[in-house]
Amino acid sequence: MIASCACNSTEHAVNEQCECFFAADTNWYDSGVAVNDNWVDVFYISSVEVLSSKDSLGNLSYRSVLSPSEKGAIGNEYSFVNGKIFRDSLNFFAPYYHQFTMESLGLPAKQFRTEVFNRVEEEIHQAFDYYMEHLNNGRRFILAGFSQGGMLTLSLLKHISDEQYSRMVAAYVLGYGISQADLDCKHIVPACDRYSTGVTVSFNSVADASQIWPVVYNGSTACINPVNWRTDSVPAQVSYKGCDLEVAVDSCFNVLVVKGFDPSKDPLPFTAPWPEGCLHNKEIKFYNDFLYRNALDRSYRK
Repeated sequence: MIASCACNSTEHAVNEQCECFFAADTNWYDSGVAVNDNWVDVFYISSVEVLSSKDSLGNLSYRSVLSPSEKGAIGNEYSFVNGKIFRDSLNFFAPYYHQFTMESLGLPAKQFRTEVFNRVEEEIHQAFDYYMEHLNNGRRFILAGFSQGGMLTLSLLKHISDEQYSRMVAAYVLGYGISQADLDCKHIVPACDRYSTGVTVSFNSVADASQIWPVVYNGSTACINPVNWRTDSVPAQVSYKGCDLEVAVDSCFNVLVVKGFDPSKDPLPFTAPWPEGCLHNKEIKFYNDFLYRNALDRSYRK
């Protein structure tokens, strides 16, 4: 059980930086499973689940205000990931945070960074620091996030201490690339096999390398195939909703090329801001079982 917020409030304005925000139970996803000190933890960060948001005065907000419907949308992703990927024998921690909205991606890059992302990043650092001080209890842990969450996972890798890194099993940067600049951080070591620890797993999926979405590509310098755990172009097979898929690393662009997917089998419920052949929203759906088994392999293999 997470301690109650010292100010007895579970509602905080988007512009507020309250150090007790993450002391409230309601600001963490409830997995319904008691923490086991013999298990590895997962600290997971959601993707963009809020397309557009307005504050209590009806003004446009480029960060979620964590209304009940917004928390519900974020919670749906947490429920899926906790149920499909980071499940049995793993303690699951996931904060409700004032994530940046899909609409904010239309801002000029400098404005997005200084007015929106930097504040989201700071809040995730606060959530992780609270988790480390009050919830982790010295256990080994996994960092993970999808899309916006992958971007923020890379930020956490630059934020964590060397002692914390020594207990990190792996980081899963799902649907987001590792840039050359990211490699300057000693805590970011691209995964090259299925068992190593202290590494970062990263990939982006496209039907063709010409369909890369720059927002999540991030000048990718590394990519691993989560089906066969290879970094070369040897393909692997996976089935998804009646589609027999072939998945292989494109070593020129460091992305996963997926052949055989029929979009009509799993259409998007919204108009995507990415190219038609970008399979960004399928990343955790295509590979969830492989990621589950790999999290256990890296956590508990002797």
